[in-house]
Amino acid sequence: MSITGISDAVTAALHQAINGLDARQQAISSNIANLETPNYLAKEVDFESSLRAALDDGDPSKATVSVSQSLAATRLNGNNVNIDFELLASSENVMRQKLAVQALNAKYQLLRTAIGNT
Repeated sequence: MSITGISDAVTAALHQAINGLDARQQAISSNIANLETPNYLAKEVDFESSLRAALDDGDPSKATVSVSQSLAATRLNGNNVNIDFELLASSENVMRQKLAVQALNAKYQLLRTAIGNT
């Protein structure tokens, strides 16, 4: 999402990060929900490498989110979801989401302040 005139690379990068973190949270939720589903392979989400490359190219909006299946070892039922890992990943992801939203809010607050002082 880009708002002409007030968006910059930082704002676009934060939007992309929030989208990637949201996709990761959805994958984690799906993994936890399928903890006992036979032959279910955990989903993994990567957006950081694409976002880094897009930032290097100067256009964060071109970053993509990739979802793949985990190659971790499976249990006897063919499932490879590790509940300890998923719970830890969920907590970390929520903290990252909060940080990204706080950074975006701070960016918008700066804009509100600048507009109010003109």
